Amino acid sequence: MKIVIAGAGEVGYHLIENLCRENLDLHIIDHDVDVLDKINQEFEVQTDFANIINSDYLKEDHQNDTDLFLAITNSDQTNMIACKMAKEAGAKNTICRIRRVDFTGPKSQRTLESLGIDWAINPVSIVAEELYHLIYDPNIVDSHVFANGELLLLGYKIKKNNKIVGEKISALLEIFQFESMRLAIHKRREICSLPNPDHVIEPEDVLFCFCKIVDQPQLKKLLGFKEKTVQTNRIFINGGGQIGVKLAKLFEDSYQDIKIIEKSYERCLKISEELQRALVLNFDGTDQKQLIAEGIEEADYFFAVTDSEEINLTSCMVTASVSNAKTVCMVQQPELTTIINQKTPVHIGISPRVLTARHLAKFIQGKNVFGYFSFSNSKLEVLEIHLDENATCVNKTIGDLRLPDGTSVPFIQRRGGFITPGNNERLQAGDYLILILHLLDRKSVLSIFK
Repeated sequence: MKIVIAGAGEVGYHLIENLCRENLDLHIIDHDVDVLDKINQEFEVQTDFANIINSDYLKEDHQNDTDLFLAITNSDQTNMIACKMAKEAGAKNTICRIRRVDFTGPKSQRTLESLGIDWAINPVSIVAEELYHLIYDPNIVDSHVFANGELLLLGYKIKKNNKIVGEKISALLEIFQFESMRLAIHKRREICSLPNPDHVIEPEDVLFCFCKIVDQPQLKKLLGFKEKTVQTNRIFINGGGQIGVKLAKLFEDSYQDIKIIEKSYERCLKISEELQRALVLNFDGTDQKQLIAEGIEEADYFFAVTDSEEINLTSCMVTASVSNAKTVCMVQQPELTTIINQKTPVHIGISPRVLTARHLAKFIQGKNVFGYFSFSNSKLEVLEIHLDENATCVNKTIGDLRLPDGTSVPFIQRRGGFITPGNNERLQAGDYLILILHLLDRKSVLSIFK
């Protein structure tokens, strides 16, 4: 599979890092010689030092055998022009990173097609929506949606007072077998593994579970978390940039009590016109006295989403020193999320680079792959696969497939309903399968369902 990536910045680098583990023909375009030198030193890929739209890789002799072209520079205009040129030169599929325009709905889709863009991704929306979902369950540290939003993969961090602490995983598996949910991954000290029935559940473990969206309250109960009684949250957002404003708009729609902090007075005036209910505050989000004066001690959540990692970390630490608010810190470097989650008072570190690269990665897997999720610091991944009438596995049972050890099928979506299958479940054309597998087994597993 030939993939051309235009833009080797923060998102491009992380995507290249993931894709280099696989047998792919990668070509990278960037106009920053230092960035390309770093990539050439670390990865075995072909590179072109050029302005994106003047690159030789956009000429027909390079694009007529390109399976996927990704334009993911920091410039929306450059990305759209590059996709148009690549499509006209013969690229089979194109993906465009667009930050400042929201392309949703049938009319927007026609506009994208006219520009030669098959898929548009908006990192601002990806990050804001991920943060938005965190608020409705403070014990969730990671999540992903499958089956058009009907099936959730939720990562719950276990607290020391949870009733399941000290229990063997086998006890939880036994309970789950009578419910329409599955324990998928056990994460301990940043190491992910398939659930071992003999392991004892400890505080700070993260349990990744599948459940239908309607069953989330029951899942919380089984894991020993109390139902939340307060409906309205007091939320502070430090940063009035694109992500902060998008996040505030999402919270406004759910009638939350929102205060958004922005240091620039001119920016405050502008976002005040965009927001309907949020209170816009003009001060430095690291100023402890100002935070206290505005009621940070009574806050439920504090989101730090400025463009500066240092400011985000500092403001979260200041908040944590005077408040019990759950703090969420946005950082660019993926390595910092691990440090934050393990060794600081900040509750969650989140990286737009990781989220965007993870979102992009699902397009690499193949045309019958509809969903993709990877676990940090792990080679385990989750795929959502569609079976058409030509799939060789149709009419075979799961047991007949002889899947590699460590590969499982926790859910099948069939005709609008969900099945938690056993080895005797017979696969049908039209099924959507949720697969958990090891990265090294992906090629052999996908060949079974091709």
